[in-house]
Amino acid sequence: MDVPPTGKRCKKHADRPGPCPVCGRPAWWNGTRLIKRVVFVLAAALRWAEQFVRRRARCSDRSCSAGSWTVYEPGGYPHRRFLLSVIAFAVAAMALDERATLTTVARECDCDRRSVGRWVHWVARLAAPAELSRGCARLDPDGLPPPATPRTADPVSRAGVVIGLLDRLADLLRGRGVALESGPGLAALLRHQLDRFRIVFHLTRQSPPLRVVAAAVFA
Repeated sequence: MDVPPTGKRCKKHADRPGPCPVCGRPAWWNGTRLIKRVVFVLAAALRWAEQFVRRRARCSDRSCSAGSWTVYEPGGYPHRRFLLSVIAFAVAAMALDERATLTTVARECDCDRRSVGRWVHWVARLAAPAELSRGCARLDPDGLPPPATPRTADPVSRAGVVIGLLDRLADLLRGRGVALESGPGLAALLRHQLDRFRIVFHLTRQSPPLRVVAAAVFA
């Protein structure tokens, strides 16, 4: 009869990080990283975290190509002081409020107005609205029609449509049993791509296209 481990050995195994994202073998903790400051959204309001620690892990197989990696907290993302929830918050504010400007939104987010502008353009180029619409329609053929694709090249309008469609797509995937983080679709889907495929969508350099095909998400 199999007997589960007890005592210190049980606690040691329970405290392991998740399995290696490359080979699936067990992983071990491998140090920490000190993070000086991040900004995130909680309960529809901005929050700041100062001086916290992210743990690192490594594959138990020394020959595995995964090496070591950072284990991110819910909502966390690589190379982002302003987390993806803040980007979604700022883009939605720009798209939904006709009175919003780069300056007013930047003041809310405690950042430079140029950062808000970069976020808008990044989200606008992240995925084609038509492709996102098709992804939603495949998962919910009888659902509400998607928002109209902007006819102009205005990045704010396009980014607003992308944010809305990512929210809708994330909700549909959650309904199909896909384990996504709560919160904005932008943050949930990009974090899923990081955890499953180790794909990082960089803000300041070329990134791969967002994989919105259901087969890729369920893989």
